[in-house]
Amino acid sequence: MSRFYENPYLENPNRIPDVNEINTTVQLKINRALSELSKYFNENTDLLNWRDLSIYTGISGTSFTGIKLQKFPELCEDDNVRNFIRLTNDFIIDAFKQRDKAKLSERISAFTSSYTAPCLVAALSGLPGTSGAFSKFCHSGNHVTNDMPDEALYGRVGYLSGLMLLLDNGHEVDEELVSKAVKCILKSGRELSEKLDRRKYEDLMSRLSNPPPKPPLMFVWHDKFYLGAAHGYAGILQTLLKVNEKFPQCLPEGALEADILPTVKWLAKLQLPSGNWPSSLGSSLDSDRLVQWCHGATGVVPLMLAAYKLTSDRDYLQRAERGGEVIWERGLLTKGCGLCHGSAGSGYALLSLYKHTRDEKYLQRAAAVALWCADYFNHAERIPDRQLSLFEGLSGAIMFLADMRHPEESDFPLIN
Repeated sequence: MSRFYENPYLENPNRIPDVNEINTTVQLKINRALSELSKYFNENTDLLNWRDLSIYTGISGTSFTGIKLQKFPELCEDDNVRNFIRLTNDFIIDAFKQRDKAKLSERISAFTSSYTAPCLVAALSGLPGTSGAFSKFCHSGNHVTNDMPDEALYGRVGYLSGLMLLLDNGHEVDEELVSKAVKCILKSGRELSEKLDRRKYEDLMSRLSNPPPKPPLMFVWHDKFYLGAAHGYAGILQTLLKVNEKFPQCLPEGALEADILPTVKWLAKLQLPSGNWPSSLGSSLDSDRLVQWCHGATGVVPLMLAAYKLTSDRDYLQRAERGGEVIWERGLLTKGCGLCHGSAGSGYALLSLYKHTRDEKYLQRAAAVALWCADYFNHAERIPDRQLSLFEGLSGAIMFLADMRHPEESDFPLIN
């Protein structure tokens, strides 16, 4: 079974909305879809797992979507959207009260922690009843030196990205917290790279005829060297570049030039002829199957754009644009319209290309994906396990459609 639908716009490019349509008929269709999807959510909250407090699949993620919707006053005029916001605001209070420290010492990622996720969303909301949420999230950083992975969904980067989000939203984040997390991530990456002997590295890269030299940083999750945004290099490196942009003093001296950028360049060189990236090193290194945020070009393109913004090296921009082509060709995904492995994630990658290049082609393509997601229930071959969730289900589509209201201000949640 194919992982993607044939893109109907490839054979009929005249169907792609132009800029005038985006500002008129497309926005009307998005508004209607947001109302209908909000109504479905409001009437089906029994599908939520109330024990899952995470942002990734739990009620903190649906609440995060409500916070996004509140930024668009024109959307809040709709009764269904208003009720969605009212419900998810209640979820924020409930999740914050239920926060669970049980596994905090080994999992501090805001994506999946039952403690840091509700604290982060509560801090962002500023609602009555969430006093202390910001300090509780920050204090969780004391665990960053514990034995845990570095990746986004379960590891240190999932916590560090939460700190960056708080900073973006006007909170005063302690530089020491950021420095501690960054040092742990860099130390882990350096040690693994140094420990990996030449023969093992050559085995991992054996499917390439001319592999690049071993990078100064290497990262592993569950014994695999993942390259994508969820578990691998793309999410880690993009967050480190965000730290360099916001808190350059929190990077150890020379780390950007000696460790981070050479590893970004190494990852760039692993791009496949199609424009995609493989999901991991080893037997999958020449595999061109997955075009998703979690695995593939969809999660790597924003990193390439961030590297181009920093260095002005056009190789990064060209690789991002090649990645954008494969996302456009194969980004309407059969797993649905969510963020992680769904079509909304593809839409965000196209929006990131538009924001960096101002090429209206990418805005038009993102709008076409938005129209696809607006027809939510007809564009999936299976129902997600957590069908109302932010990263797998309905809430992710709602967030993307809302961001299409103001594309220049759009942001993929947490890793952006």
